[in-house]
Amino acid sequence: MSTDDTTPNGLIPAAILASDTPVAVYGYARAKAGEEGRMLGEIQAIIGLTRKEDGCEQYVVHTTPDQPGAFAFYERWSSGAHLLAHVSQPFMQTYFAAIAGLVEGELEAHWLHPLS
Repeated sequence: MSTDDTTPNGLIPAAILASDTPVAVYGYARAKAGEEGRMLGEIQAIIGLTRKEDGCEQYVVHTTPDQPGAFAFYERWSSGAHLLAHVSQPFMQTYFAAIAGLVEGELEAHWLHPLS
């Protein structure tokens, strides 16, 4: 975590957080060997909470039996402010702290701007 934001290594660009239109992200994370089950549990714990948040238009996590411990995320938020509120939630702070030691390498994020 960086000292000036609530996300790992400044994962969210300032322009995304400042957006007053919908923003989306495709993300990817892989669990360290032997940590697949713990990582799955941490992810499952936030899905329902996230989907109930104001501004959450879509929050889906995918995995595949061919690659245990590999997780692909897709999120769409009504605005950057909604996304910032999401990552600032206490449950998300707990989640970021919990997965910090479970993720192999860095979290990968590709920020998207919907065409319509």
